[in-house]
Amino acid sequence: MFQKRQRVLSVLLALLLALPFYSIPAYGGEIQGYQNPSPEEIARKIEIVARIKGIPGVILKTVAFVETGWRQFDNSGNVVMSRSSHPGLGIMQVTSYNSSDKDLVNKLKYDIDFNIAAGADILNTKWDMVPQIGDGDRNKLENWYFALWAYNSWSTVNNPNNAAAQGRLAYQDKIIKNAAAEYYSGAVTPVKITPVPPELLPAGTLPKSSQTWKTPEPFTLGDLKVGTGDGLNRGTALGTVTRISGANRIDTVNQIALTGWPHGADTVIITRADNFPDALAGVPLAAKNNAPILVTNPNELDEGVIQVLKTLKPLKAIILGGETAVSRDVEKKLSEVLYWTKDIRRIAGADRYETAALIAKDFPKESNIALATGMDFPDALSLASAAAANSMPLLITDAEKLPEATRKTAEELLPRGLYIAGGDSAISSRVIADMSESSGISSDSIIRITGSNRYETSEKIAETFYPRTEELYIATGQDFADPLAAGALAAAKKACLLLVSPQGFAINSPTETYLKNLQPSTNVKIIGGEDKISKDTETQIKYLLKQI
Repeated sequence: MFQKRQRVLSVLLALLLALPFYSIPAYGGEIQGYQNPSPEEIARKIEIVARIKGIPGVILKTVAFVETGWRQFDNSGNVVMSRSSHPGLGIMQVTSYNSSDKDLVNKLKYDIDFNIAAGADILNTKWDMVPQIGDGDRNKLENWYFALWAYNSWSTVNNPNNAAAQGRLAYQDKIIKNAAAEYYSGAVTPVKITPVPPELLPAGTLPKSSQTWKTPEPFTLGDLKVGTGDGLNRGTALGTVTRISGANRIDTVNQIALTGWPHGADTVIITRADNFPDALAGVPLAAKNNAPILVTNPNELDEGVIQVLKTLKPLKAIILGGETAVSRDVEKKLSEVLYWTKDIRRIAGADRYETAALIAKDFPKESNIALATGMDFPDALSLASAAAANSMPLLITDAEKLPEATRKTAEELLPRGLYIAGGDSAISSRVIADMSESSGISSDSIIRITGSNRYETSEKIAETFYPRTEELYIATGQDFADPLAAGALAAAKKACLLLVSPQGFAINSPTETYLKNLQPSTNVKIIGGEDKISKDTETQIKYLLKQI
């Protein structure tokens, strides 16, 4: 069972490692100028690899520390290598490589994730090679004593009695000693591990498989979800992390619609695929109608969209934007495809602000409303999804001037409260004051949600509306189509939409903190291919949710 799990996770790791942390230079002389990640980043990398490879985190961390002090590169920026004709390479001092395989050597030298994984593979090979300790539970730290011995050298040089006679500590006992120390404050937690008693290992001998080796006591459990230490798996439901993606942005949006509305939809919303303005306020409209959003080329109804429409069989279609956004030809084709209904209408204002205002008028009066910039999409779409799930319309504005259509609609809706996405550069205090005066909203009923960038703002919105969520949709912050369609589905499910960078998220960033505070049972839908949300980021999400 464990081996099967290992094979599956090895595929996952292989995909993770396809995106190296460092660019790999052409093979040749030593490359200078590289820097090690922070101890916190190193700890995270080792923890993720350890979890995937089925090794307790403290074991792999301490091996890396004893080998190199968590260094892939020295103070001059050169790769850390041992002094021998076949040197150990990098953080794990890997020696199991063919020196003529230049690509492999380069990856071991300059890709720290690959090096850590290679070291973990070696340690697992040693685990399979040496005599089993106790019941073979990989989560009992003491059961790794012989594997640690063999990682350095499966020879009598690491017999603790031989080492003591020479006034030194055996390699595996160094591991145990360092594991009990806080060698990097904040990045490691000291753990006591009980060694195999030296008297069971007479000098000059190696442990034999024919002998029964009991687990030394007291034993300590690691952080794996197998064997004795799998408390998280017993009685705790784990969520899933799945991906919804297509061949391109239109196809990805199509897949979102088919996934979210598997039994069809009474209403669909159609907007252009190549620009965002008319689509910004479409998410609340979609949620109000329990409708998926589809996108198409402005001048031609995409063939893939036609097939989705035939599958969903909607009784009503709403086009967002004027004829420059979605042409008359597209509307004509739409009426031909949806031959079973005549309920096709268009919502189009003179500009993006008026289009949003027209949509907002479909919402009840005397409720809360949302306001975002109309000049870019991330803030608007992050807030739109949360607003939509709470039956709020979204109005949009310029940074320095409140558009007349926005002002007039706010007056008509008689709102009780106002949620604003973005800082002063997105929406100035003058605009907020104007909005407050026009709509009659008191200053204590205005909540501005902002972060240092689009991703932090998205996280703050998620934290405000969804401190806990059973379902989370993660989309790129670099394109509007994915979060637009995902936001509609998230709103329909009363779930959270979160935007992340193509590079993922940093350690201790607001996004990471938010994910860490979610329950392991949270189901995550990643929107878009690996060019939008990388496999590395997917693995980090699983790790933070304790799903690996």
